Amino acid sequence: DVYMHICPRSYLTSTMTDRFDCYYCRDNLHGKKYVKKDDKHVCTKCFDKLCANTCAECKRPIGADSKELHHKNRYWHEDCFRCAKCYKSLASEAFSARDDGKIMCGQHLLQVPWLQEPNNRVWPRHQCGQL
Repeated sequence: DVYMHICPRSYLTSTMTDRFDCYYCRDNLHGKKYVKKDDKHVCTKCFDKLCANTCAECKRPIGADSKELHHKNRYWHEDCFRCAKCYKSLASEAFSARDDGKIMCGQHLLQVPWLQEPNNRVWPRHQCGQL
């Protein structure tokens, strides 16, 4: 999640000398966007450089301002999460992950025999009754 620290500090919980800095570069985060990563406050620049997951498709970091999709410890930019055969976006579609890591849409997964079994398909959350 990306946060913006703009609220005034309470005199009951902090003093005027307290700092609100990036864990890595120590830049002051007052009034700036930041990411809370492992209970540490990180500026978006350091997050993108040091903490961001790498997209399984394009191999670039998934920045703090990007939407990230994940499945079985693999991560994608929203625009990179698409069928390996027809390149259709699968961000809100049923898909299957092949053993070689390729993602397939519903139309193309039916062309792979072992994926014709319903237990081998992965459905978006909204189709499972969860939001």
